[in-house]
Amino acid sequence: MSIVSSEVTSISQQSTLTIKVKELHIDQLGVEYPIQYIADTDYDTAAALSLHASQTNQSTIDTEILNAINTYEAGGDPLHYDGGGYWVKITPDYQTWDELAAPVTINFLSRENQLDLVYIETTITRISTNDKKDLWGMTNQEVSSVNADIQDAINTKEVLDTYTPYFIDGVKV
Repeated sequence: MSIVSSEVTSISQQSTLTIKVKELHIDQLGVEYPIQYIADTDYDTAAALSLHASQTNQSTIDTEILNAINTYEAGGDPLHYDGGGYWVKITPDYQTWDELAAPVTINFLSRENQLDLVYIETTITRISTNDKKDLWGMTNQEVSSVNADIQDAINTKEVLDTYTPYFIDGVKV
């Protein structure tokens, strides 16, 4: 869990027989997540604190996954870095590498447009077959099919990128 500290920092009585509660949640990187809300005076603030810590934790994980997807779409590899001639798995901020890699790559494998597989081209060489089997719950044959589909998408994109139209702005080229 990324949230390492959660506390109610203040409870103040409101004129409407409600309370204003302020919480502070801190993750393992030291990032603070303040939350405040109005509730009835008999509201269980301890239960709310626990719920908000869990929601904040899930939010940090969801954000890390979305950032990784965006990095792939921008042409990067969010799961590896260049270790000087070889690729090294990153250490995610809020989850394990497997916990990040599975939903990120499955996001692309779930898309209907095969050309979207181009974004995860690096998975062919940088993620081992055994890791892919574990991440995706697939057999060797299924992983080979995924790799082939990714390569087909890459080849198709290369062909499409070399296409030049016969007319530009109505003028024959």
